[in-house]
Amino acid sequence: MANQAISAAVSQLKQEHIRLCKELARVDEALSVLGSLDSAQGTVARGGKKAVAVKPKRKISAAARKKMSDAARARWAAKKKTPAK
Repeated sequence: MANQAISAAVSQLKQEHIRLCKELARVDEALSVLGSLDSAQGTVARGGKKAVAVKPKRKISAAARKKMSDAARARWAAKKKTPAK
């Protein structure tokens, strides 16, 4: 009696697993279609079945790069001046 109940439970779980896998496949397909339609977020890279939105690269001006470089040099110089403890 208990063996039949366990077999029935396992059978139901297998059916539920199959149903969930099919549902997940439908959701993945919907996401890939919607991801390819959304061009406002940048280009869409496809890896297999999944679509992943790629952020556009940010451009930094030469003046901003120089400012960051000078600030980094100043931090390193200050760190070198103080004795390490």
